[in-house]
Amino acid sequence: MSGSRWACAAAAATAVLLAIAPLSAATAAPGPGEHVVTMTPELQSRIQGMVEGFLVDNPSVPGISVAVVTPDPAGTDPVITTFSAGVEDRTSGAPVQATTQFELGSETKVFTADLLEYLVDTGTVSLDDPIQKYAPAGVVVPEWEDPDTHEKTPITLLDLATHTAGLTDAPPNFQDGCPDAPEKCANPKPGYTPSMLWDSFSKDCADTRQCPLWKPGTAWNYSNWGFALLGDIVAGLVTPGAVPTAPTGPGEVFQTSLETTFLNELGMTSTTVEFPDTTPATPYYGDSETYRWDNYNAYVGGGGLISDADDMGAYVAASLGYLPADVSSGLRAVADSVSPVLPISQTCTPTVPAPEPPAPPTNTCESADFHMGLGWERYPAQAKGITVPYAHKNGGTEGSSTDTLLAPSLHVGVSSMFNQNEAGITQLAPRILSLLIESQASPTPTADPSLANTGVGAVGSGLTAAAFLFLGVAAVLVRRRAGTRS
Repeated sequence: MSGSRWACAAAAATAVLLAIAPLSAATAAPGPGEHVVTMTPELQSRIQGMVEGFLVDNPSVPGISVAVVTPDPAGTDPVITTFSAGVEDRTSGAPVQATTQFELGSETKVFTADLLEYLVDTGTVSLDDPIQKYAPAGVVVPEWEDPDTHEKTPITLLDLATHTAGLTDAPPNFQDGCPDAPEKCANPKPGYTPSMLWDSFSKDCADTRQCPLWKPGTAWNYSNWGFALLGDIVAGLVTPGAVPTAPTGPGEVFQTSLETTFLNELGMTSTTVEFPDTTPATPYYGDSETYRWDNYNAYVGGGGLISDADDMGAYVAASLGYLPADVSSGLRAVADSVSPVLPISQTCTPTVPAPEPPAPPTNTCESADFHMGLGWERYPAQAKGITVPYAHKNGGTEGSSTDTLLAPSLHVGVSSMFNQNEAGITQLAPRILSLLIESQASPTPTADPSLANTGVGAVGSGLTAAAFLFLGVAAVLVRRRAGTRS
């Protein structure tokens, strides 16, 4: 099935609210001449066919949900169209809908980065701040020491947000989250506490070495550990005070921070930490159900959210810069965090050498050519077969997979979610983005404009930014943790 969000409510909400919050030409979305991709009935039918075909090509995937953002040819608003196929649970046979929640996994990281951008935009922090400044009392965060000059370089907030801190993927004490039987623990995340997270710096992170493994800011290595630290820092700054002592305490603080910064304003009522009382689509690994991610403790900033296609459509639109004239600093941060902040020329991973002949521990590094936004990876045209510049973030859990791509020069974006481990499966979102590119009504723009203020708008066909925010405020009253089952 497919459809446009809030299409019926759009006219009534728009008429009332335009007089209250008029839109500004200074932040207008692409003009009529730039509307190069239009969600026509034919295009909508082709995408729905691709969604259904994805399940035929990948029979292990029970269900999939997709959100596509395109410009409105009749105005400056985005059009958000959702698509779905399959089931959210093989036993019940309940069909996937736009309101079916899926585990986002690492796509949570861009939400964490949005909180950082908000704190930067409001002058609360600087990207260059050493994280030692925000560490709990008594914790010493190691610094990189140049072996020749002995000059020391600290890990900064920017390093965490761009995977350049010189940290390994997981912290060295991650299994401490399963104190009863660590050798049998499949999922340490529910038991991994903030004190464990910060104590991780007291351990050797790779072979016999302590992190950072190289000078922070000079090489890229994907790190869930780094984003867990970042999530703990930024959530605590947005929502200061004592963290509840329950295992879900860090997740509660993280959730509150997201809600007050931009989730409520966007009306994203289905985007929440995967608390025990939530009911996302059943995760599968192959033919069998598998364990939920349950990432609500100290690791939450690296991968703890669940969401649905309706919400991800709203998030993609905001990330593309469809913003109201009187945009709040929290909502503006969602767009600002996509902007490139750091070129990446090399990626490195720690390498443990063979014992014979004996050799010191080292790193394996390769050249690279992309940029990092805060959390987002930014690629040039022609990278990975996509013919326009784009931003990318994906996520995977033991039994779910997500993929989001933004093409700012075309003002379009795609987000897909399905409830199966991603191993061996080719993602659908890049193929849909390529179809959007092919469907242009005019030549491909060569420039990749800033995403900070590329537009105003809303979340449905003809729905204005003012109405968008009105619905967001109203939705706060009905925020839920469980997914809609209708």
